[in-house]
This record gives sequence, structure tokens and C-alpha cells, in this order.
Amino acid sequence: MYWDSAECDGVGVLQLFGFLGRQDAHRFEGAVDWVRSRCKGPLVLDMSGLLGWSTEGEAAVVRAAGDSLAVCGLRERPAPLLAAHEAVIRIYPDLPSAVAHLASDARSRAEASRPAGGVH
Repeated sequence: MYWDSAECDGVGVLQLFGFLGRQDAHRFEGAVDWVRSRCKGPLVLDMSGLLGWSTEGEAAVVRAAGDSLAVCGLRERPAPLLAAHEAVIRIYPDLPSAVAHLASDARSRAEASRPAGGVH
């Protein structure tokens, strides 16, 4: 397994390639931590370049979710553990839709947290 990262519209993107198995779980979790430390916005895991994963690899994704994670690019890949954790893992069909939704959510939350304008 290897990975790459980017930031799109304030959304951290971690792209996975190859196969995510038990032997890669620790390196994957380190990659998630690395991306989260550099991007303060939401994180999306792009799995479209992943050729496959083991049950241990899927479990590593669940552990890495923390309080929130978005996943895209699963295609027809079964993901029963991800589906069981839908409260903290949001699943999108592709990267553009994930980034658009997450960036829009982040902007809405930022606007809602700003103090109302006016004379004080």
C-alpha cells in the first residue's frame, strides 16, 4: 500500500493505492495522523486507487475514523465494517462529491459560528 495527500477547498484528502492489509494497518494509521496534523478541515479517504483490502485493513479504517471520516471510491467493494459505523464514517461515491459536500458543510459551520454583525 502507498498513499498520497492533498488539500482541496479546505478538505484533507488521503488517497490510497495498492492493497490495504494487516501489514499496512500501522502505516495507514500513521498516514491518517500525518494528514490530520496538516489539514484542520474535514478528512476524506479516497479509496478509488485501492486494489483491495483485508478485514484487518477495513478495521484500520474504522479505527482511524475517530470522531469523523469521509470515505469515497469504494465502487462495488463490500464494506460491512464501514457501514456498521455510519455515525462517524460518511460514504460518498467519488472524490468530487465528497469534497463538495464536506467543503460546503465546513463553510456553513464557519458562517454559523461567526458573531452576528451590528452595532454594539
